[in-house]
Order: sequence, then structure tokens, then C-alpha cells
Amino acid sequence: MSEPPFARTEESPPSRWTGLGPALARFALICAGLAVLVGVVAAVIALVTDHRVPTTIAVAYYIVGSLLFLIGMSPSGGFSLFRGTMSRRRPTGARKEPIFLLGLVLIGLGIVADIYSF
Repeated sequence: MSEPPFARTEESPPSRWTGLGPALARFALICAGLAVLVGVVAAVIALVTDHRVPTTIAVAYYIVGSLLFLIGMSPSGGFSLFRGTMSRRRPTGARKEPIFLLGLVLIGLGIVADIYSF
């Protein structure tokens, strides 16, 4: 009896897009959690100090977002302001997340909260 030919399976090199879906999902969860945390803390501060809640939440998003953006753009971050390009340096943070993007998301939420505050 002759044996059947074995199917040759060659593994292709991983694509640069491999793992992008889970990374984007994790980033969205981090953004949502951070936005809720900052919003709740700002709302509590607004209620305690007798200020308008939407305005205080918008200001908190601006402040925290700006700080995260500056931390993410520091020399150990992944984007170089001087060269305007991505470098091979790793982003800061415990899990190597792009912190400056979290800052931009919070600043954007602050703008939305400011525009639609009543």
C-alpha cells in the first residue's frame, strides 16, 4: 500500500495587521473606563463644591486629557514632535499603551461635553 501524500503547511509570516482587532477593543475599553472614571470624579467634585456638573466634567476631561497627552509625548513616548514621525521608541505606560491617544480622546470628549452642556 502506498501512503497518502502529506499536505505541506507552510506558515506565512504574520501580517502587520495581526492582532489589531483585540488591540482596538482593549483601547476602546480603556478609553471608556477612563472617561467614566474621570466623569464620576468630576461630578462628585462639582456636587461637593456647588458648581455646574457638565462644565466641571468638561474641564476635568481637558485637564486629564492634556496631562495624558503631554506624558505620552515625552521623550520616552512613541511620537517625536521634533521630527514629526513615529520612532522606534516604545510608548510609555505599564502596558505600553499609546497614552497620548487616550489624552486626545479625553480632550475630544471635553469639547463634546462643553458644546452640549446645558
